[in-house]
Amino acid sequence: MRTIDRRTLFRGILVTVAATAAVSVLGAGAGEAMPLDAHLAAPPDEMIQKTQVVVVHRRRRRRWVCWWRRGRRVCGWRWI
Repeated sequence: MRTIDRRTLFRGILVTVAATAAVSVLGAGAGEAMPLDAHLAAPPDEMIQKTQVVVVHRRRRRRWVCWWRRGRRVCGWRWI
C-alpha cells in the first residue's frame, strides 16, 4: 500500500473543500440541465447529424513462434 504524504493529504482536503463550496454557492439547481429556447419547440435539422458505424472483425489466430528470453531461445504458441 502506498503511503500518503502531507502534501497529497492537504491537496485532497483542499479539492474537497473547494468542490463543496462551489456546490453550496451555486445551489441545488446547479446540476440541472439548461432549458432550450422557447422558439425551439423541435430541434432544427442542422442540429441532427447522421452517423455511420463501421465494425471491423479482425480474426486472431495462434501461431508457433520463437523469441529470445534472458539469453535463451523460447518457442511456443502466440496470439497474433
